[in-house]
Amino acid sequence: MKIVCDFCKTEYTLNKRPNMPVKCAVCGHVWTPRVPISQKTITKFIAALCAFIAACIFSFVVIVNFNNSGNKALITKIDNKNIHLVTDENGNNRIFVSGDITNTTNDIYGLPNLIIVSHDANGNVLSRQTFVPPATLIEGKTTITFNYMLSVNPENVKKLTVELKESK
Repeated sequence: MKIVCDFCKTEYTLNKRPNMPVKCAVCGHVWTPRVPISQKTITKFIAALCAFIAACIFSFVVIVNFNNSGNKALITKIDNKNIHLVTDENGNNRIFVSGDITNTTNDIYGLPNLIIVSHDANGNVLSRQTFVPPATLIEGKTTITFNYMLSVNPENVKKLTVELKESK
């Protein structure tokens, strides 16, 4: 490491940066050497700034794309692959639903909340329970799995449907 006397400009080469003030052997001036800003530090800062800007642009594009699409071709498949009764910690029977959400497009989309609607034998709606999907974004041509336990009494439920919550 090179340091330079602030007064007479004499240069010194050291093995490591001193952690206390130094005295010039030529003029006797005492100073604390400054830590030079390394090129690596500047490069890291510029890389972090570029990554931040890229993330902001990506988020903006996803939000605009999601809002413009109106979810029309976003997800064409929501499959309930597993519906069964479970007993919770209080001994109550609950309906556990798991399934797949598939993005059939080639684009990345933000996922809206999901709604599980339970119906009785006559088709009347017993409850509409909204829940957050397990991911906020879904890539094109991919599938994610969701799991949810309903709080409705399972004895009256005869049909379940899973829907996307309409964005406003």
